[in-house]
Amino acid sequence: MDDKLWEKELWTQQEVADYFRVVPGTVKNWRDQGLLSYWQAPGSTRVLYFSAGIKDFMDGNTHPMKGGDKTRNLSKIKRKKPDISPTSNKKWRV
Repeated sequence: MDDKLWEKELWTQQEVADYFRVVPGTVKNWRDQGLLSYWQAPGSTRVLYFSAGIKDFMDGNTHPMKGGDKTRNLSKIKRKKPDISPTSNKKWRV
């Protein structure tokens, strides 16, 4: 699907929404915020989005993973029973 879609110069709002896995209203919000460039024929309600603008939007909003594939060392977590209050000498029980 993606190969044929990227060959198109103009995408419909539904195609953009399907690509990003969001609802069409989200795409409209992005457009209203000036995040996506679009084309609309005079007198028409249909809005089309430029594939280059979609690519720029995706590149500008893609962030690298934090931490990569590092495994977390959970053995360093120190666990203790919680106190009822800082001034109380009573032990906590369930």
